[in-house]
Amino acid sequence: MKRHKTLVSNSALILVLLIGATYLGVSVMRVNPLRQTYRVTVDLDVSGGLQAGNDVTLRGYRVGEVQSIKIVNDGGAIAAAVDIDTKYKIPQDTIVSVGALSGAGEQYLDFRPNTDQGPYLGNGAVVQFDPAKVKTPTPVWSVLDNSSALIAQIDPNKFSTILTELDTALSGGPDQLRSLIDAISIATNGLDNLLPQTTNLIRNLQTIAGTTSMAQPDLGTLTRNSGVLFKQFNDANAELQKILEQAPGQLQTLGAVLDKNADPITSLATNFAAITKAAQLRVPALQALFPALVVGTSAMGVPAHDNEFYTIVDIWPRPFCDYDTKMVRPDVATDPTFPRWAGNCVNPPADQQIRGSANAPRPDVPNNGANAPAGADPNARTLPPVK
Repeated sequence: MKRHKTLVSNSALILVLLIGATYLGVSVMRVNPLRQTYRVTVDLDVSGGLQAGNDVTLRGYRVGEVQSIKIVNDGGAIAAAVDIDTKYKIPQDTIVSVGALSGAGEQYLDFRPNTDQGPYLGNGAVVQFDPAKVKTPTPVWSVLDNSSALIAQIDPNKFSTILTELDTALSGGPDQLRSLIDAISIATNGLDNLLPQTTNLIRNLQTIAGTTSMAQPDLGTLTRNSGVLFKQFNDANAELQKILEQAPGQLQTLGAVLDKNADPITSLATNFAAITKAAQLRVPALQALFPALVVGTSAMGVPAHDNEFYTIVDIWPRPFCDYDTKMVRPDVATDPTFPRWAGNCVNPPADQQIRGSANAPRPDVPNNGANAPAGADPNARTLPPVK
């Protein structure tokens, strides 16, 4: 190292030079051979002082650089080609504005997206000029032209009158200005002492103004409809006059009719009251009736299906038996015995056999037990069961 001290020093100087040059090139001159970009073209109505090499920002943060400014459409528009770093994605729904960092210039192109969702601008994308989305600064010549037009509209005579009136108002000198300032100070102190009331008044006035603003369309509609209504009244003036002329007589006739109908209406109301009271007394019965009607209606709907009503009708007569039963005497109503002859059929069919043990096949002899013998007591009882 000691023998090659000069070589080491020169190498260190060269290394520092390379590091400094790299820093200046990358950070200051913005030369980055590894940088990857995509190109977007923005159509402008005027350049607004934008030039090649100016910054491209996303809400004020640098994301690219303006590469070129060209005149297109035969001078009808300006096309600004910008390169944007690929790591920054800008939505297509965005506002583009040309701004300046200071009054001296330093223009830049700023993207201000309305959302953070896609689709995004890609390589070769074109942002068409739209006055609502592409903003450019007002040219100085336009400001001067409008200012000149404003000054030209001022009438020198009226302006002279204004100056004369101001001179007259302030001719009292400092004392008059002092009195004016004192009066303003007194008014301010009064408002300060009534600050809560003043605040409430302003708040209420804001509420009233907001409500009136919201109701403005309805008020306009009401005014228009009122105008139409009054026009119809004016057109129907003759009919209204006729109605007003005939109204007293018709009202008198109506009064007579109401007088004659007063008694029947009173009787009708009385009858309705009686019907209502009767219905109130029968509320339990009605409460039981309506569920029964519902059940009955449901039962009637069982045989009705498929747009048809199904039922069975038997047209053939069926044989039956008459039993020689008698009224049970009260003194044997609780007797444990049973009627002896209650099961005997008095009209047995000739071709059928009656069921039951009392009608079992018997010898064909008189008094075989199939029927009660002649003169038998119909109230005869069987023997009580043996316990």
